[in-house]
Formats: sequence, structure tokens, C-alpha cells
Amino acid sequence: MLVRDLDPQAHMANHVYVAYLSEARARFIREIDPDARLFRPSVVADVHVKYLSSLQPREIFRVGVAVARIGTSSVTFAYRVLGEDGRSCAEGESVEVMVDPETRRPRALSAEARKALGG
Repeated sequence: MLVRDLDPQAHMANHVYVAYLSEARARFIREIDPDARLFRPSVVADVHVKYLSSLQPREIFRVGVAVARIGTSSVTFAYRVLGEDGRSCAEGESVEVMVDPETRRPRALSAEARKALGG
């Protein structure tokens, strides 16, 4: 962990949780779409994090990610950050919107993308 990742009270800084959610989402998508054909391009339209328990410096933790909702052009992901003792440290949600590469406007998820997401 980098020193800049700590807030003045020596907890993991709030913005770092969002970065870990983003990394978990990217890994999840790479697993179901290794060729990067189904979900690109896309943009994150919304992110929410509920902080439950502080992660401490050098603490080992896990981030779980799941598909919470599949919309016409978006996917809502749900997250849970667990500390090394199994406690819930944070819960989150993000919405990723598929966009047309030329117009940058929302585009519908393909049937193949929906299937990969479990929908």
C-alpha cells in the first residue's frame, strides 16, 4: 500500500475503495470476455460506496463482484469488500453503460453480452 492511500487517521482513504471496485470489475469482465469484444467501449455512469469498517495498512482483503442488474444498455455491479478476518468493510454498486464507438451514445447490450453476464 502506498502512503498516499492512507487518510490522516491512517485508514485506507475513501477514494482507494473506488479504485479497488474498479479493478474487481475489470477482472470480472476480463474473465467473461477475454477478447474484449462484448463490453467495449463503455463508461462508468455511477458509483456508490457504503463504508462499514476501516481497512488498515497492510491488511489483506478481498473484493467480491457480482452482476446485480442487466439493463438495455447498462450493467449494474454489486461489490463487497471483506477484511482478512471476514468482516464486511464496504459495499458498493456501479453502473457501466455500453456506448457506440462513433457517437459515444448508449448502445444496447448484445445477446452474447447478456449471456456472458448470466442474463
